[in-house]
Amino acid sequence: MGYDWNDLPSELRADIESQTGAVTGTEPPTAGTVSDFAATLETTGGQVFCKAVREDNSKAWMHRLESVVNTVLPASVAPRMLWKVESAGWLALGFEHAPGRHADLSPGSADLPLVARTLEQLTDALTPAPPLRAFSLADRWAGEDFWRKLGDQHRDRLDPWTVERLDTLILAEREAPDLIDGKTLVHTDLTGPNLLVDGGTVRVIDWAFPAPGAAWADTAYMVIRLIEAGHTPQDAERWASSVSMWREASPWSVTTFGVILTGLWTLRAAEAPGAPWNGLSAHGLAWLRHRLR
Repeated sequence: MGYDWNDLPSELRADIESQTGAVTGTEPPTAGTVSDFAATLETTGGQVFCKAVREDNSKAWMHRLESVVNTVLPASVAPRMLWKVESAGWLALGFEHAPGRHADLSPGSADLPLVARTLEQLTDALTPAPPLRAFSLADRWAGEDFWRKLGDQHRDRLDPWTVERLDTLILAEREAPDLIDGKTLVHTDLTGPNLLVDGGTVRVIDWAFPAPGAAWADTAYMVIRLIEAGHTPQDAERWASSVSMWREASPWSVTTFGVILTGLWTLRAAEAPGAPWNGLSAHGLAWLRHRLR
């Protein structure tokens, strides 16, 4: 359960207010967060978005990484970090308040061309990837064997179509790390809630898990999110084809990406059934059925 502003240590609140002015109100985010505390702070110095995490939280490293990554992101597509406070066993980050609403990824949405344009802008700005201490996508997934584990330990949870193609899935998973490697810093968690639309502008938030990888990787992540939002796999890929990096990608490389990501989600769904893994696994499998038909 997350903390409210008044639940935070008084020393931490005082140190934050030394950066912002007195806090007169808070508004929690409308989407989920891994932070122990997250809110837009209404202060005598104006609005600021704050996320904070206890130092003993196992995900505190994600906040530290984001504090470094933010310094190299283009201001046009990512809110600027204004300050960092370490106090009372907590790490707090303050960002400029980004107006807007979460992107609508449903079929026919007017946001979809804006998202495609934003992907192009990110790739232009973040290729080559800035020198950060972040594992590449290739390193992140090297040596993983999600599908072999599923076949050995959870075969009874797999549908016949998947069982029949286990050998292909295992092979693709082994090839994936080399094929998804690249020189672009990619977000790796693009979702509707992580895209803020304000008029004709889209800003990308929550850079907690970026990695150097293939320039088309974020577009591939978005394909599954579009399927989640109600698109058919064919329509999701038709949208993706409006992005130049996608058009340049090797079809088999994209397939191996879908295989290893869906394998991760399917294994998690088998080991811890329930949302969100069941849904993500189902959407990933729908995409693989389209690509491996």
